[in-house]
Amino acid sequence: MKTLSELHFDVLGESINIGTSRAVQGLSEIIGKSVQSSVPNVELVELKDVSTLALHLMAEKFGVVTQNFTGMLNAEVMLLFPEESVLRIVRNMMGAELDIDMLREFENEAMCELGNIMINGCLASITDALHVAIESSLPRYAIKSREEIANQIKTSITQEFILASHVDFVIEGQPTEGKLFFLLNSSSLSNIATVANEIK
Repeated sequence: MKTLSELHFDVLGESINIGTSRAVQGLSEIIGKSVQSSVPNVELVELKDVSTLALHLMAEKFGVVTQNFTGMLNAEVMLLFPEESVLRIVRNMMGAELDIDMLREFENEAMCELGNIMINGCLASITDALHVAIESSLPRYAIKSREEIANQIKTSITQEFILASHVDFVIEGQPTEGKLFFLLNSSSLSNIATVANEIK
């Protein structure tokens, strides 16, 4: 397997940064409010190194949007927000003062829409930089505990690495932590390294 060098990470980091900016712009347009974000912190973690997962999952539960991508870049991508932030995000998206029961009714649809925009914004930036084409599944949404997320990641059969991007958002003065986990296999990492070598 070709390993990812510092230069490869520069290519990925820049494209994820651009993708995050697109995602933030999309989120801002959806909720009609100002959204700022930090520069993403990107790192590569081997799935066998399970002890590091706890460093990424500080909350007890998360709202998780998942999409699968196939092509030169085969990946399962997970967008995570702490559960306590989800209803606030949904309320901002709906643009109305709804009670909790109404928010829960719209939660799945709203978070799938948000995930589709944010995940595809990041993936489009990566695929544009690498000049590759991929296909995506429809987004899926669920509330999961950190143990369920860790177990889902650790028991992944086809993926071997996590490309983890950590981003802090501020929505109308309220901080919200977001995470993007790209679950990749060695073949996808080799493809990234090969293509990045050609464009760096």
